[in-house]
Amino acid sequence: MEKKSFKVSYDSDEDIISLHSEGAKSKFSFDLELPKGDVVIDYGFDGSVVGLEFFNASNYFPFLKKVKNSTKLNGRFSVQYGRNWAQISFTISAPGIPNQVNNSIISPYNKRMILSH
Repeated sequence: MEKKSFKVSYDSDEDIISLHSEGAKSKFSFDLELPKGDVVIDYGFDGSVVGLEFFNASNYFPFLKKVKNSTKLNGRFSVQYGRNWAQISFTISAPGIPNQVNNSIISPYNKRMILSH
């Protein structure tokens, strides 16, 4: 299995955290409106998920309020694709914070639509 590198960035003023596959370019984005805050899923030119952005990020990751240096954040995600859905499992952690956050979201997914967009 290919090992991927991920870039994590957090804007504390806007309370947005993003997690992207290193070097991947986004072609299409899909906004999920969820009770804790919107999640934007970015799709690459091959139709695969290449990134996530969490708005109101501290609602999803409460430890962000305690992080002093956001450049030390770590994260990764993996995706399982179904016929019309994608399950995105993600992990975000920070040094000195004992509990990393592991979770997943399920999004509508239509590769044909993404590629033709």
